[in-house]
Amino acid sequence: MRVGKLLLVLVIACAGFAFASMPVQKQNSEQIARGKKLFANYCASCHGADATGNGPVASSLKAPPSDLTRIQTKSGKFSAEDVRKKISGSPDLMVHGKKDMPVWGLIFSPADITNLVKYLESIQRPFAPQPAG
Repeated sequence: MRVGKLLLVLVIACAGFAFASMPVQKQNSEQIARGKKLFANYCASCHGADATGNGPVASSLKAPPSDLTRIQTKSGKFSAEDVRKKISGSPDLMVHGKKDMPVWGLIFSPADITNLVKYLESIQRPFAPQPAG
């Protein structure tokens, strides 16, 4: 029994090492691919397949879904931590009022949330200057 547990620990450690030793670009591309799949399965019905907020159920919601391709600030900064908190339903966001989005942190693992954040970061569009009014 001890040998079995030791072998299991060794296999898990090797798998973790193999993932950690992958080039960062490969890790990110795999995380983005997983995040894209999660997005399509759980988020696109509200936010749309293109993440611009035009999903098939968007018109039936009390508040329109956000355009998730415009999360980054005008300076180009994307706050992965803020996005992570929004997805997971972090309690410190409650100061801004009630949540219109489901608390996905009860459903998604931390790795799932990381993958979604990586995907959302990968689809950011730069801000275009608005025409003078």
